[in-house]
Amino acid sequence: MLDTHVIETLKATSRTFFLPIMRLDGQLRDTVAAYYLANRALDQIEDHPDLSAATKTSLLRGVSRLLQQDSFSRRQIDQLLCPHHPHLEPVTRCFYEWTVQLPPSEVAPLLWDSLAALADRMADWVEADFRIDDEADLDRYTFAVASSIGLTLSDLWNRHAAIVTPLPGAVAFGRAVQAANIAWNHEDDLARGVDFFPADWSTDDMCRYARRHLPAAEAYTDSIPPGPIRDFCSLTLDIFHTTLSALQEGTPLDRATITALGERYAVAE
Repeated sequence: MLDTHVIETLKATSRTFFLPIMRLDGQLRDTVAAYYLANRALDQIEDHPDLSAATKTSLLRGVSRLLQQDSFSRRQIDQLLCPHHPHLEPVTRCFYEWTVQLPPSEVAPLLWDSLAALADRMADWVEADFRIDDEADLDRYTFAVASSIGLTLSDLWNRHAAIVTPLPGAVAFGRAVQAANIAWNHEDDLARGVDFFPADWSTDDMCRYARRHLPAAEAYTDSIPPGPIRDFCSLTLDIFHTTLSALQEGTPLDRATITALGERYAVAE
């Protein structure tokens, strides 16, 4: 059962995934919430405007090394993160909670494996100064930070409910959602000196890239039987569609609009 602290942290850190996660039930909800928040903790190191590239790389690779050990302690996490606490967001300072205390022990190693790989890939992109010259680079970036997460979620669906999904669809799902978020956050990213758009790409180009992966993402969702897991995927795609429409029509997109999308789905008990 998610406590108030976890729920409020989810709400504060996610425009896209708070409602889909809350549509899951029981242990699976706890697992996906823990996994999502740990991903966000790493993401906020990668994106932090006040940390140097060397510091980001050191933190990300340090976290990856800890996650690959037999076990790690709160003290080890604190020794790594504490020197930078004034700069780190609350979601990052709670990394031990998301990776050890919240997820069920029987699936925690699966999450650690995924998170360790993600941290190393993020460090690689920090060292490359997030340079994305062409679509092949964009494919690599969206796989590193989104499609790989989709593959882990597919594993969790199978472990929790014996649901087998097409893995190419999980890759496409991640690419589509990440591209929509890149397009939505483009001006904010430029303001902090990062551009995830390939050279000479416009917002329309990024939206076309996202939509090109939509058929496989929809087939992935359609392969899941009705229930909370399918609701998670369907609601995420609804938010994806709404984000692209808002971008292309130049209309605002606030939390109330996203909340209204979630009202179509029964709340998981």
